[in-house]
Amino acid sequence: MILRGLWERRTLSLVVLLIAIVPIASAAVGPIYAAAARTTIAREALAAAPVEGRGWRYTTTEGDIEAKVAAFTAGADFTTAPSYGMELSSGRRDDERAFSLVWQDGQCAHLTLAEGRCPRAGGEVMASQTTGFAVGETVELTTVMKSGPGSTGRESAPLTVVGLYRPGSAADPFWFGRTLFSPTGEPSANKADALFTVPQTRLDTYIVSSGVSIGSADTSGGWTDYAVIGIDPARLDGADLDRLSAMQAAAEAAGRDSQVIVFSRLADTLKVMTANADALGVPTLLVIAQLVGLGWMLLFQTVGDLVRARGPEIALARLRGLRRTRVWLFALAEPLLLLAAAVPLGLLAGHVAAGAMIGALLPPGIPVAFPPTAALAGVAAMLGGLLAAGPVAWRVATRPVTEEWRRTPRRSARGWVLDAVVLAITALGLVELLAAGVLTDVSGRGSSAMAVPGLIALGVALLAGRALPVLTRRLFAVTRRRGGLGPFLALRQVARGPVTAGSVVVLGAAFGLATFAVSAWSATSGDYAETARFHNGAATAITVRPVEPRKLIAAVAAADPGGRTAAPVIMVPGPPQLVAADPARLAAIGAAWRPALAGGTSLEQAAAAVQGPRSPRVWVRGDRFRVRLQHDLPPEGWRIRMSAVFRVPGTLRAARLPLGELSGTSGTHMWNLPPACAREACELRALRGEPVPPPEYREPAFVQVTVAGLAVREQGRWRSLELPSWRVDEDPDARDGTFAVTYAGNQTLRPDTYAPEPAAVVVGPVGRKAVPGLDNSYAMPVRAAVASAAGPGLTDAGVLMDLEQADRIAYGVHEKAVHQVWTRLSDTAGLERELERQGLSVVSRRTVTELTASFTGQGPGLALLLLLASALAAAALALGRTVLALHTAARRRGYELAALEAAGARVAALRIALLLEQVITVAAGTLAGLAAGLLAAWAALGRIPQFAAAPVTPPLPHQVAVAPVALVVGAALLLSLVAAAVVAELLLRGVKVERLRDAPA
Repeated sequence: MILRGLWERRTLSLVVLLIAIVPIASAAVGPIYAAAARTTIAREALAAAPVEGRGWRYTTTEGDIEAKVAAFTAGADFTTAPSYGMELSSGRRDDERAFSLVWQDGQCAHLTLAEGRCPRAGGEVMASQTTGFAVGETVELTTVMKSGPGSTGRESAPLTVVGLYRPGSAADPFWFGRTLFSPTGEPSANKADALFTVPQTRLDTYIVSSGVSIGSADTSGGWTDYAVIGIDPARLDGADLDRLSAMQAAAEAAGRDSQVIVFSRLADTLKVMTANADALGVPTLLVIAQLVGLGWMLLFQTVGDLVRARGPEIALARLRGLRRTRVWLFALAEPLLLLAAAVPLGLLAGHVAAGAMIGALLPPGIPVAFPPTAALAGVAAMLGGLLAAGPVAWRVATRPVTEEWRRTPRRSARGWVLDAVVLAITALGLVELLAAGVLTDVSGRGSSAMAVPGLIALGVALLAGRALPVLTRRLFAVTRRRGGLGPFLALRQVARGPVTAGSVVVLGAAFGLATFAVSAWSATSGDYAETARFHNGAATAITVRPVEPRKLIAAVAAADPGGRTAAPVIMVPGPPQLVAADPARLAAIGAAWRPALAGGTSLEQAAAAVQGPRSPRVWVRGDRFRVRLQHDLPPEGWRIRMSAVFRVPGTLRAARLPLGELSGTSGTHMWNLPPACAREACELRALRGEPVPPPEYREPAFVQVTVAGLAVREQGRWRSLELPSWRVDEDPDARDGTFAVTYAGNQTLRPDTYAPEPAAVVVGPVGRKAVPGLDNSYAMPVRAAVASAAGPGLTDAGVLMDLEQADRIAYGVHEKAVHQVWTRLSDTAGLERELERQGLSVVSRRTVTELTASFTGQGPGLALLLLLASALAAAALALGRTVLALHTAARRRGYELAALEAAGARVAALRIALLLEQVITVAAGTLAGLAAGLLAAWAALGRIPQFAAAPVTPPLPHQVAVAPVALVVGAALLLSLVAAAVVAELLLRGVKVERLRDAPA
């Protein structure tokens, strides 16, 4: 009976099945996509992490390394096969350098052989070219003793050099970020490049330390076993984050109860992963909830249509004497069967659709999993059909039988109670979400704003569904006098038609969500592009290995002699942050800048305003430095130590030279210069005294010192230097080369080569705060030459200043400073070759496009992508369902239309009536959705999370692009017009006068 009824109403049943499948599929897509997005977040964070942030280096001195590593990685199928190794550190007699004796499985494949071969037997080693060893030479380490047959006691084990290697890249993941050899290929004064051997050497030797044997051929004492455990991005899923966190926690706690040390920077990587994943959670949940709610609305109306279509059958069942409960269950049978069939089909369709979305929107290789939450979301979407079927079936089961058989049912007024309750809840929800922000993500931002578009769309759609019949009734009088029969019939059908209000509500809600999604995505894409443009500084930022500022400036000038392509940049973290660059080159390459954010000041004007003085520096070249001083007599018992600070070529830190102690009232002090100063000029940066008090004293020391002469010895001859202009940072009025050495308020004498408060572009609340400087010493504040809301390269409050001026002020360059070359080019291969030719080593490059894509791959961006794709699909479904509902309603009026034609109504008038009815309904719903979506964008765009970590600068414009919104609305209206015309023609072909002779069904 039920199957026969479904076959009799096969068209409507098929429509209900299809419309039930789509909401279930849409709901299932959300969790599937969210799981894939979490995987994307985890893999991209891993790819962006340094080598040490992509695994662990597990070390132990207790042996049994394989078992320990197996226990550590148990259950983690995303780890790579461990790379095992061993090492020890030792010295040589009459050699101050420390040597590492190392073996790591597969080492020879990662070393460039210069001469000889790789070690194959115990006692053989391969040395670096920088050690000075030759092939065939014997190396003896003080702690490595010979064992086995022929040994006579504590006899150093001879290690034969069988090969020489050239130091490779320290960035090779195989070495896990270790500095086993100098990355520059230059010998080090303290630590020699590693000696590589084989495991057999461990068995042929034993280790002693301070005269005590700590190992033998039968033990592992003295050696450190290690294993490098990597993480394979291709096997890492978002569901593995908990396991990854547990492994990192175990790694951090490993050394508490054992001789195990696990080195890793994975904790930093995990912070990025979890922050992005948590930022994805709440927005995605709200998106899924709104899609499920929209699916409920569609199912509510469609399943109701199916139940009402069975009205005559249900009436016959009541005439046969069935009880009301059995009649109700009979009315529910068909929709329940269709909904039950729709669940597996919808979940399957959701899996396929999610796979297509993931393939189109996410990076290649992301797996399409099916989490349990996808099935729960699909079942939750199906509940909308159940909620619709129950009440509608009860009304049909209780309505008078005679009413069921009327050709034109009596119009009953639609109640306001349900709409009023929904509108009240919607209003309260909007107030709570926008004012209080009850839902927040991990950064504290109002993720609850993602629920705003659904609430506004529902509220506006309900009001539009109420307003449309009222407005059409106002036009009744006009259509009585003019316009013809077509508008007369269309307006009355819209005003009294049972489908109109529901269709407007569904269309308004769906298109409101779609309009908001398109508006939010266009605005967010613009915000991503603007943020990436400022944060990257220029079109492409090339990161190079740290070098002294003068070398960076000279290399860029040589690589780009015209000054139109590249700019040298050094960035130091704050707060406040510091970006030091060549201002003129910044303006030439088109660095990120908006005059509107800087009070109308152009980048060229800002560049001219921050350039500092170019007074001569004090250069010395030779092997010995001398200074002649005149000074006060040091107090009794006090010692005054003098020192000079030099910037030495090839180093990032300043060198301090002791010049001796003051005695009498004058004297000449000298000290050897660093060896590099004989090859290249060094720069005198400062002279300073340090008072050393006696064990007991009554008064603190205060000694004034005046520089009377400077000289440098070069090739055995002394050469006097011209005295520069001096300055004392602590006493701006002291300009004659005199400074005070005192216990409190000690002064430093410096050549006057920089402004006391350098000019800078100031972004954010910097005020009088001291900026870090290149050496991160926070020595002085800056003068705000230009105040701007954003600056190139600045991600927070900070300053942009002249690199030449910053270099003159700082003593050195901090280890956390980032050295870059900014360029306007997108293809940087030629520029990078020139930079390498000038001695710079390129580490990486990043374009604005790549940074923009990284923002899109964060949690909030992935949630917005889900909303965009799903809302557009839901809008298309709502439009199709509305046209179908109007078609079904018009078919029910077939007798009415046939009677009008028999009474003399023209076919053209009936065509206009049908066409206008559908166009008015669809257009009203679409325009209501447009208004709701734009209103939601105005209310929520400034509140929804767009970034995992909200940027401080630049200020985000949140500008909605008109073209995408117009395209969506225009396409919807065009499709509705075409569909209305087609449906009208199909209906007219079914209107025949002969239908009036048919007996009632």
